[in-house]
Amino acid sequence: MTPIRLSDLAFTIEAVVDDAFGQKPFWVIAETSDIKNYPDRNYCFLTLVEREGTDTLAKLEACIWRRNYHTIRDFEAATGITFARNIRLLLQVAVSFNPVYGLRVEILTIDPSYTLGNLERERQAVLDALLRDCPERVWLEAGQYITANQLLPRPAVMQRIALITAPNSDGWRDFRHELAQNSFGYDFLVDEYLTQVQGQGAERAICAQLERIRVSEIPYDAVVMVRGGGSQLDFGSFDTYALGHAVAGFALPILAGIGHERNVSITDLLCHESVKTPTKAAAFLIDHNRQFEEACLHLRDRLAEVARESLQIARQQIDIETERLRFVSQNYLRDRHTDLTEKTVTIRHLDPANVLRRGYALLLRDGRILTQAVDIQPNETLTVQMHDGTIFTKVIEL
Repeated sequence: MTPIRLSDLAFTIEAVVDDAFGQKPFWVIAETSDIKNYPDRNYCFLTLVEREGTDTLAKLEACIWRRNYHTIRDFEAATGITFARNIRLLLQVAVSFNPVYGLRVEILTIDPSYTLGNLERERQAVLDALLRDCPERVWLEAGQYITANQLLPRPAVMQRIALITAPNSDGWRDFRHELAQNSFGYDFLVDEYLTQVQGQGAERAICAQLERIRVSEIPYDAVVMVRGGGSQLDFGSFDTYALGHAVAGFALPILAGIGHERNVSITDLLCHESVKTPTKAAAFLIDHNRQFEEACLHLRDRLAEVARESLQIARQQIDIETERLRFVSQNYLRDRHTDLTEKTVTIRHLDPANVLRRGYALLLRDGRILTQAVDIQPNETLTVQMHDGTIFTKVIEL
């Protein structure tokens, strides 16, 4: 066999590749790996991979040149996902071969809708599995996901908090600062359960902290999960079956403030209350307690108002009853005065002195008045009391 020059082989390969692909664009599905991004120079090198389970079926080196570098920024703006490794993408590519630099796959554009749709399909699969496996924890009502955690009664005051967050993270600082600086001077007792909240193993770490809270038997008013901002892929741990299962059936109200503005995670859907950021999570607690205080202040004011009204009504009633008592008393005293006057006249008429003055006399024996003839004896001397004096008389005959 006659050997050929390397350049001849390379030129032959170039011709074959050019004949087969001819700079025609192809749409391919691949996963990113080994990214070397140079935003200051506007180009990027990466590896495209196709996997099946743990097996790698294909691997090609790819690049994004300056003229198409904007596709990275367009993808991140459309999806909220940082262009990074291990993202499954739908790419338009062109294939070429250079005798010096070898086979080159140039990425022309990235379809963001495919990535978003793929993430949504994966998320929906998790929700469907939870509905199927845990009907006592998660169910649908009128198209809305309802969980046992959402139906827990909310304490009137949320003051003792179990906080799950990453140590010294922006989310941790924002949450603690907002609580500490609240304008109402509310005190909060926060126990920190620090752990990783993103990346490989975060799902298991968060679930482990929930289990620690559960077995502690500390009477927390609520559990708060917070993290700072990040790309959509950084929220992967909050879209898993295990964490969704733990959150949906947890025995304490869970408040999620995991720092995103674009999409809603499974944890957001299934927890007791979801807010956008750690700062808003703290603000939610402050506002909740403020509502309780305002209710108490309203009751205080209402009680004072009712007391004033009751006292006013009581005073009016006392005035009415006092006037009635005065009227009744005056009538009673007037009637009694009339009765006494009549009785005085009667007594005056019945006074023995007045009776004697009208011509009557009293017959007495030893100072005792005699009223019956049978009590008198013949030849008895008796006293006769008259108006103007006393005489003695002797009984001659009966």
